[in-house]
Amino acid sequence: MKPQAKRTLVRWAAGVHLFIALIYSSHLHVEHFIPEGMERWLRLYGGYSGAHTHFNFFAPAVVSQVRVRFKLGMPNGDTRDLEVASSNGEVNQRLAMMFNFYLRPNVRPFLVESWARYLLDRNPEAQWVQTRVEMLEIPTLAEMKAGRKAECVEVARYGAMREAAPVS
Repeated sequence: MKPQAKRTLVRWAAGVHLFIALIYSSHLHVEHFIPEGMERWLRLYGGYSGAHTHFNFFAPAVVSQVRVRFKLGMPNGDTRDLEVASSNGEVNQRLAMMFNFYLRPNVRPFLVESWARYLLDRNPEAQWVQTRVEMLEIPTLAEMKAGRKAECVEVARYGAMREAAPVS
């Protein structure tokens, strides 16, 4: 191969690598917006080269903790608030990981539906369930100096009703 062709090939390879690193360097999860077939190859290359890291070692890109709360509605009009938690810290960490999957838009409807069905199955007296998804909002350093504290804010609310029994 001629030296000029080698230089051109190296420049193109470096350009492609830098472009992939640029795509994944934003704090947006761009992989949700790239066509699936192309994203799979970009993720594979990015995983081997390190370009797929989203540079998450910087604090602004650290994912915020997701918390999910539920409200059950009874036939007599009473409501009951629930939070899925355990006295075991490891179990709570695993639950937190599951709740963080909510951040993936393509699984969101399935998660919300399965959480609602799970709670309705576990609470046969309930007629409906409301799912409230909250995220921990961490203030900037300037906001913290001004006295603002980290707090959970509601980002979404979903409802599901118990399906009526079929008429015989």
